[in-house]
Amino acid sequence: MKNAFERKGGRDLEAGRRLAFCLLVCASFVLIFIFNVLTPMMTDDLFYSKTVSEASSIGELFTQEYTQYMTWTGRSLSHMILRFFLLMDKMVFNVANSAVFVLLTLLIYWNVEHKKRYDVPVYLLVNLLIWMFGVVFRQTVLWETGACNYLWGSVIIMGFVTLYRYGLKRADSLKHPLLWTALLPVSGVAAGWCNENSSGGGLLMVLLCLGFFLYDRKRGTAGAAAVDVAEEEKQPGAVEKRSGFAARLWMVTGLLGNLVGLAFMVLAPGNAVRAQAQPEEEHSGLVGYLARFQKITLAVRENFLLLLIIGLLLFIIVYYQKKSWRALWACSRNGILWFFVFVATCCALVLTPEPQARAYFGAGVFLTVAVVQFFVDVSEKEAVFASLKTGLISVMLLIMFFTYMDSGADLGRIWREYNERDAYLARKAAEGAEDVTVPMLRPDFETKYSDGYNSDIEEDPGYWVNVAYATYYGLNSVSGVPREGWTEY
Repeated sequence: MKNAFERKGGRDLEAGRRLAFCLLVCASFVLIFIFNVLTPMMTDDLFYSKTVSEASSIGELFTQEYTQYMTWTGRSLSHMILRFFLLMDKMVFNVANSAVFVLLTLLIYWNVEHKKRYDVPVYLLVNLLIWMFGVVFRQTVLWETGACNYLWGSVIIMGFVTLYRYGLKRADSLKHPLLWTALLPVSGVAAGWCNENSSGGGLLMVLLCLGFFLYDRKRGTAGAAAVDVAEEEKQPGAVEKRSGFAARLWMVTGLLGNLVGLAFMVLAPGNAVRAQAQPEEEHSGLVGYLARFQKITLAVRENFLLLLIIGLLLFIIVYYQKKSWRALWACSRNGILWFFVFVATCCALVLTPEPQARAYFGAGVFLTVAVVQFFVDVSEKEAVFASLKTGLISVMLLIMFFTYMDSGADLGRIWREYNERDAYLARKAAEGAEDVTVPMLRPDFETKYSDGYNSDIEEDPGYWVNVAYATYYGLNSVSGVPREGWTEY
């Protein structure tokens, strides 16, 4: 009777966790959706939207992207996603982008090992880390052009890595291996064709997982390729049948697909054209690469210092709990591998003279997986460490609450001023005006979750943002003036 009550209590506890987890996923969608709605179209959105509006068919959209592939960038997949969204109302993008953001948080969660089923604190921590430490969040998650390049690209990369790792862990009991062999390369090509350094990081993680899978098999340990024992017992001989080369051909085809996608992006003729347009560097040769590495070091400090500190403290706690490097490796290999991929993804930017800050977004995703893994690996047997983990999440949640409320109010104010200005420009264009003056944003509304000020117009009509507005609305020029004293609306 006691066992029956214990089983019922366990089921009730898991049902409660499942409900809380689902509610948290829904809350994650709602919170990011609000910020998506309050983010207007800006800068490159206007240029691309104007270009897309000139296409008379889907085929012409692909022709436009082919031209860009040959003359500017190889990130064709991300830009095709953007072009299709710009054909539709912005609200469609708001919904889809919010769903993809939630998918990113889930992919990070799924790549963390040793967690409980429906682990609410872990999923909450994932969300908090992305919101608080996501690199240039306003550009990589909320800005339409940036989100298609970085958020969507990271999701595609993480999706492929997650599928590959899932297959490795169930290599001997994987259903429909031929289907995996045919479809995983498609996911691999997409993951390789997203973002130069992040796609390379995804490929590196897949290679590491495959390497350790083969190493563990050679040593006869379960490792990353845990066998489904129950399935073995039900179907004797099935494992032997599936464990041959044909059953694991997907490991090769998926990897090759990833390499092909990366090659298509990196070898795009447009990359060479854009490289020629880069300003000449002060140093060349070995000194030039050292200068680039120094810039990477400064960027890592700027974007990840606090997150690295949190991860380092958690890692040290795990080390002292495990009492040896061997035990630490056995427990936290997953976190160490993700951290290594983070470092490699950042260092890969040494090949670029002046990488944008948002180029570190994918690396930040990899680091987030590592930090959350170290968080999970900290044992809660001692009350002090259980309190520490709960306290960390509680403090971050409190900070994020006030940040979200304050930033949300500022986003609303910026959204209102953008909408007023857009309506005014549209009206003037309809009236046949050629040179239009509009107000710049009021000061004091700036927030880390809006790129509005960075993308604001200036007084000079030749400024590239002013040119974007003039092109979008079909005007000869657009000039900006301070908001104070503006009386037209």
